[in-house]
Amino acid sequence: MQTSIQINSQLSLTAFQQADIPNMLLYLNDLEIYQNTLHIPYPYMQADAETFLEKTRNNLLKNGALTNWVIRHETHGLIGAIGAMAKQEMDGHLDEIGYWLAAPFRNQGIITAAVQKLTDQMFETRPLVRIEAHVFSHNPASARVLEKAGFQKEGYLRKFHRKKGLDIDSLLYARIRTDG
Repeated sequence: MQTSIQINSQLSLTAFQQADIPNMLLYLNDLEIYQNTLHIPYPYMQADAETFLEKTRNNLLKNGALTNWVIRHETHGLIGAIGAMAKQEMDGHLDEIGYWLAAPFRNQGIITAAVQKLTDQMFETRPLVRIEAHVFSHNPASARVLEKAGFQKEGYLRKFHRKKGLDIDSLLYARIRTDG
């Protein structure tokens, strides 16, 4: 089982660890992350981090592979996260990704590189034909990340998500396996 994916000399994708909780609490208490993600609560508390770590351990046991990855900086530790949903188990043809990146590390190409690396790895190790990503319509930065990582916009989904009683429009992006 692969537990690390090197992005570049300073960045890698790794498994979540208990020691990541302080950075999770620091970076996920960001209103912008809350506004641009579906499941990350605000404020983000210790109990939220513990619950998420337990969920990642359970997913590892269930799937036999990591589906949630830390974006780990050599010096700063956890600076973000990226994950697959395993929508059709690990042997399906379709999956979905989601991600977040801490504010001090944005606009440096980090999340684009992480999306590229993870989707490449998913296509190499799983029988996937399609990887999707949903982006809230009010988050053009995330749409640009996906486009730079080889995803194509496929649609505008009106009132697709519901968060705290509000209906939110979504942009659907997908990257398709190109080797047949």
